[in-house]
Amino acid sequence: MRAGVGTSRPLVVESRRPVDAVTVEVRLAAADGAALPRWAPGAHVDLVLPGGLVRPYSLCGDPRDTATWRLLVRRAGRASAYVHDQLQVGDVVHARGPRDRFVLGAAARYLFVASGAGIAPLLPMARWVAAARIYPWQLLHLDGGRSLLADEVQTLGTTADDFALVADAVLAAPDGTAVYACGSARFVDAVADLAGQKLDLHRQQFDRPEPVPGGTPACELVLARRGDTIPVPAGTSLLDALLDAGVPVPVACGVGICGACIVPLLEGTVRHRDSILTDAERATGRSVVTCVSAADSARLVLDV
Repeated sequence: MRAGVGTSRPLVVESRRPVDAVTVEVRLAAADGAALPRWAPGAHVDLVLPGGLVRPYSLCGDPRDTATWRLLVRRAGRASAYVHDQLQVGDVVHARGPRDRFVLGAAARYLFVASGAGIAPLLPMARWVAAARIYPWQLLHLDGGRSLLADEVQTLGTTADDFALVADAVLAAPDGTAVYACGSARFVDAVADLAGQKLDLHRQQFDRPEPVPGGTPACELVLARRGDTIPVPAGTSLLDALLDAGVPVPVACGVGICGACIVPLLEGTVRHRDSILTDAERATGRSVVTCVSAADSARLVLDV
């Protein structure tokens, strides 16, 4: 994948440790010793690694901590393999963000459910809700391997080794409960099926969604602010067409799960193929995740 654009900051690896067989915890500090930006629970950063690798990772520490950022990195591809096998204490990497796409909204009651490294964004969410004394709320972490995070999780909620416990909690949740689900696509899809329409589901997944059939049709992109028009051939992603035309769109996951490449939409309709926009955001028709979504009209007018 080609490297994306956007302002990044150099960070030094302050510490790292394995938390289970496939996940490492990494703590990063500003290379120049400056304070890091605060962030909201659920935020992530785009880690920029050698070779043009850019991947999003959720922040799982204390949002008020301006000295370090804490990440959980699950081995799942080239970027995570670099973090696991080559990144050492003292090394310098770059990061963009923080970005707020998985936002903790106001609700009367909360249910947080995660699998594996999906616990990362939910830890600061649960701590915030607990500190704000908003009740009732519940946290469940599906972690059959009993990672080193188990003790930390159990100060806030429950570590489960069977999805049935998660399913029971989702089915028992009263109508309108805000459910935050994070983990593999398989896990999040299963939670979504159980939640149906009666719960306020917020989802984030870390792996590539299943391909959507239908191909990528040709279209025309009109860049309203630049005054340019870009033809997009069939089979070419909107993101590639924008980058090839020199439009500085940030790139991170490339599979529609992080939101880095979202562009405001002024006119036209879209075939949404991402896993990041909410149903409400899709209904407004004001945003397009350019790395995976496709035009459903002959012309898209972008606020670019």
